[in-house]
Amino acid sequence: MVDTLRRQPWTEPPDPLPGKRRKPGPIYDLAAVQARLTGDAVFLATQRCRNAVQDMDWDHDDVARLIRALTSQDYRNSEWCESSGGVITDADVYMLYYDPIDQCRGDRARHRRYYVKFGFRPNDHRLMVMVFSCHLSL
Repeated sequence: MVDTLRRQPWTEPPDPLPGKRRKPGPIYDLAAVQARLTGDAVFLATQRCRNAVQDMDWDHDDVARLIRALTSQDYRNSEWCESSGGVITDADVYMLYYDPIDQCRGDRARHRRYYVKFGFRPNDHRLMVMVFSCHLSL
């Protein structure tokens, strides 16, 4: 279950969601997420995310490889997110320099920085990674 991936217990989201959606984190154990991650387990949770992934000419496996390349030093913050279907969950935000050709971590001098935000639906036995954002960072 998702609880095995959490570093913090699930709490119900505020209703309504505040303008500032940040919360303490990281929420998820990154190593545990990466150990289970396959492209089949990636769900692009918003239309904006689907468009950004398509614009990069990526697929679900590319998104999974990006997440597997993360380290704890790439963590930026955690926040509440809402999917296109209205599911609200907490998510962790990471940014890293990534080489999409060699599909590995990159360096600041030669590679662009990517932004990825993901979480899990509470009590979902499928362990689908809900990716709310995945794009080049400005």
